[in-house]
Amino acid sequence: MKLQTKLVGAYIFIILVPIIVFSIYLFNDFYKNTVKEMMRSNQYITEMEYNNIMNNINLMERAAQLMLSDGQVKDYMTLSQELDTLSLLEFSNNVVPNLQRIQFNNPNIAHIRMYANNPNIKEMWPIFLNESRVTDEPWYNKVIQNQGLELWQFESDDKDVLRRATVVQEKKAKVSLLREINYDYVGNVGIVQIDMYLDDFLPKVFSSVQDEQSQMLMMDSDSRVYYNSAFPLLAKVSITELKQQLEQTIRNNPDASHFEIAFNDEPYICIFKKLDSLDAYLINVVSLQDSLHKISISRNMIIVVSTMLILILSVITYLTSRILFKRLRKLQNSMKSVRGGNFQVNIDVHGGGEVGEIAAHFKMLMKKINGLIADAVNKQAAAKEAELNALKNQIDSHFLYNTLENLKMLAEVEGQYVISDSLTSLGGMMRYNLQWTSNYVRLKDEIKHIRNYIAIMNIRYDDRISLQFDVPPTHMEQEILKMSLQPIVENAVKHGMQTTADGEELPLVLSIKVDDLQDATVIEIIDNGRGISAERQQRINQMIRMNDLDFRQMYRDSGEETFKGSGIGLRNVNQRVEMNYGNGYGIYVQSVEGKYTSVSIKLPKLILAGGVKGHA
Repeated sequence: MKLQTKLVGAYIFIILVPIIVFSIYLFNDFYKNTVKEMMRSNQYITEMEYNNIMNNINLMERAAQLMLSDGQVKDYMTLSQELDTLSLLEFSNNVVPNLQRIQFNNPNIAHIRMYANNPNIKEMWPIFLNESRVTDEPWYNKVIQNQGLELWQFESDDKDVLRRATVVQEKKAKVSLLREINYDYVGNVGIVQIDMYLDDFLPKVFSSVQDEQSQMLMMDSDSRVYYNSAFPLLAKVSITELKQQLEQTIRNNPDASHFEIAFNDEPYICIFKKLDSLDAYLINVVSLQDSLHKISISRNMIIVVSTMLILILSVITYLTSRILFKRLRKLQNSMKSVRGGNFQVNIDVHGGGEVGEIAAHFKMLMKKINGLIADAVNKQAAAKEAELNALKNQIDSHFLYNTLENLKMLAEVEGQYVISDSLTSLGGMMRYNLQWTSNYVRLKDEIKHIRNYIAIMNIRYDDRISLQFDVPPTHMEQEILKMSLQPIVENAVKHGMQTTADGEELPLVLSIKVDDLQDATVIEIIDNGRGISAERQQRINQMIRMNDLDFRQMYRDSGEETFKGSGIGLRNVNQRVEMNYGNGYGIYVQSVEGKYTSVSIKLPKLILAGGVKGHA
């Protein structure tokens, strides 16, 4: 078969069939995810409504408890004789408004009432009423039988307990918290009733704004259902079948929170939550019909469109493949030329498409290869030049060493031993500075360099500077950054020398000692010089650890003159230590003005060859 025919067959049999299979699988998975997402969102809504109901239950229980725990109410409900008129007025003016305030502060509560069976108390509308008004209610005997326990009662109508003939009352369903009033030393003295209308008690169930695909209801223990009849979704649902499926689901799996059911071939998911206090269930009925229908339409449309596109692509592929293969052969011939060693080949392939893009990338690749060849030649030449410069520098440093050695010999011949010793120290410092083969040296090498530096400085200061060391031999091999102690010592000499009132310079003692911490080594350089103020010490420590952006900004704002003697050298040392060993290491300055200055440098316990030192 020709390649063109193979491509067409590939489109039809290798691409189209998997697309159809994959589309079916993908949309089945998409349907499952859609159902899960709808469940998740509706479970959240159900949980919110459950929390609203529990808040209302707690509100009603708290209102009842406040009424029963009021001492004056208790005294009134247990009167052994009737109150006089003045006492009744005082009770009506002081206690009754306090009880009414419980309702006013909780506007969701419809009524708070206390029905008394005590003949010694008077009715005070709307709180205190006679128990005879409710003895014929169906819940009355249940309340008495509960013996002080709460009874929740759903009613489809809020009856007028005062039996007023002229009151025309809107028929509104309500839920009531009923509880027998029992006091230890008296017994049953009546019943307390807290009412709340269901549209307040179940705000989402009776909301005027509902999702068209879901509706919430509440089913009590008598299988009575409460919901907003203004929305038609539940008109399609059989309440009897819903209850049976709910009972079966709970019986099979007590921990279940949802079940699936179908009414008239329309699928639903019912998410439910038990209201233990009410012995009722909150149920969110969610229809899947629209989601399933939309997914099916999308799936079928994609399959049809995919089929049409593949047929069109097959025809276009067959017609354009001839031009495509012609350009591919040109590109193939160019690649053969490159493989033969011709890196200046002319790739005569132009235009767009995949072949044109491959040709463009191949041209860029050849340009990159030629550039790399040129860079390699240039780097080789630069390396040769670097070798010559290194050799020249080596010759220059040897010349300097030899010159210093000749001058030293001449000074010894002339008996100028001070000059001879100074040249020896200077030569040691130059070798240490110029022979920079590594950033790391041993502590003893850095100490030797400092000895040479102090020896030279003593020429200027007439041997007023002395060095003291408290360095155990085991720490002489401690790894340290090259030239990290010398700036600290130089700072001590430059800023630590004190003078008398006559201008005479006092001796300066520099002490270098090494201490062990648990996981680090601390090298401390102490001088007995003039010291610095506490304010300047704080500023120096702050500047040492300041980030580069803030430091440059402060440098620009303050000016170069302000920064002289402010610890820039110490900052440089601290940055080197942090860059090489990490942020946990660095230097810290302590000083007492007129007494001493101490600079501590914290380093990891490492020997020059690597590895952690053992504890002493």
